[in-house]
Amino acid sequence: MGIKKYKILAFDPGIGNTGWSLLEGNTANGNLVVLKVGEFHPGPTSGLVRYREEVEKFDKRTISLTLLIEEETTLFETLKPDFVCCEDIYISMAHPQAYGSLAMWVCTTKLTAWKFGYKVIAIPTKICKQVIAGTGGAGKIDVREALSGNKKLTFKNEDMLLHITEHEADSIAVGAALNDRYRDFILATINQ
Repeated sequence: MGIKKYKILAFDPGIGNTGWSLLEGNTANGNLVVLKVGEFHPGPTSGLVRYREEVEKFDKRTISLTLLIEEETTLFETLKPDFVCCEDIYISMAHPQAYGSLAMWVCTTKLTAWKFGYKVIAIPTKICKQVIAGTGGAGKIDVREALSGNKKLTFKNEDMLLHITEHEADSIAVGAALNDRYRDFILATINQ
């Protein structure tokens, strides 16, 4: 068998800000190429005037989750990844009220992915940070800085690294964690 390539669609979840990245790995080594990155904002978008009527009829959270489904559907249809992963649900002591929104995001994403035949692998936050930055306690700035000079990570377009947002950087960390910690699963799936 020759070297096979595979694509990972990784998410940094958030109803306010969702970061995503498309990474390409291969069966020969643990290296990744960042192909694309992006962000969408279902919560703030639902606050726009054009959604006022729907928000009044249902509520802002329902419309935000509907917009999340629309954005993710577009990604699944256009990118056609081999694997999908996201940061797992966690409780932030600084923002404990965010737990409910995060749980809704993860559940909505898992249901959306299921419609396309994908299983979403949720990876603990500390593992994502540890794989990319070397410590599970790394902050968003640390994760973003760790992308530069990482020997297992290259960017299809070098300018991409200059303009990357913290949510996009976090999504890359999630994809790198999947590629590192779930390597046996990836190889077994690709080599079926």
